[in-house]
Amino acid sequence: MRRPAVALNAATALVTGAGSGIGRATAHALAAGGATVLCTDIDGTAAEKTAAECAERAGAGSRDVHSSYQLDVADRQEVEALAATVHRAHGALTILVNNAGVGMTGPFSEMTAEEWAFIRSINLDGVVHCCAAFSPPMLAASRGHVVIVSSGLGYTPTSMESAYGATKAAVLHLSQCLRAEWAPRGVGVSAICPGFINTPIVQSTRFTGRRDDPEARTKLEKGFSRGHPPEKVAAAIVNAIAANKAVVPVGFEAVIAWYAHRLAPIGLQQLLARLSGRR
Repeated sequence: MRRPAVALNAATALVTGAGSGIGRATAHALAAGGATVLCTDIDGTAAEKTAAECAERAGAGSRDVHSSYQLDVADRQEVEALAATVHRAHGALTILVNNAGVGMTGPFSEMTAEEWAFIRSINLDGVVHCCAAFSPPMLAASRGHVVIVSSGLGYTPTSMESAYGATKAAVLHLSQCLRAEWAPRGVGVSAICPGFINTPIVQSTRFTGRRDDPEARTKLEKGFSRGHPPEKVAAAIVNAIAANKAVVPVGFEAVIAWYAHRLAPIGLQQLLARLSGRR
């Protein structure tokens, strides 16, 4: 069964991590395309602000009511409760955008068990919770599209982002498995792999071990400030939904890394990974 076309002007879309950055830009883009957008974020006030902005970006004469919900994707019971609320109010989602995520940088040998549990609970478990809770009505309706925001670091090894890279590699693989499983049931799945994007993620990134110093944070903030605008990722997400694309690297560095991952010798990839730790 081919995935039915997704018409934004008749879609209900839920975006996690919609309070800022890529999630906020994606919510705006979906609203501009005519979708009814449900904005969720652990910061309920930020989600509410994004929902209000979506109303401003909706087409002239639109009567869509864009809603906001406070949501901690790491809390499975909270996700399941929201899924039930959304289904009662809107029926099956047309689009689910798994965007909520956090950053972490530092040597594996200097990370604590708590730090590993923290990043996994959001970047990996949060995606699993949302896919598990929101997909059953979509599959029953035999229509819809799920987006999972991975990262260029999901296929680019580095010596200082083992935790972040591992979670993003995991959701990249998950997206490809779900795409194979759900394609016969009419639901598409896309993985979006951004490179350097100018978002506030650095402000909440955990710097562990020897990386926990002001100079390292300043360097990373400067690097991301020169990154691509989040609207570039949002446009890629909307396009991936329309075209039912499997994997979409965003930004020239993510595209180069994607082909290097597929074509470059492992020895070269490992050399580059070691050099990355010297920054």
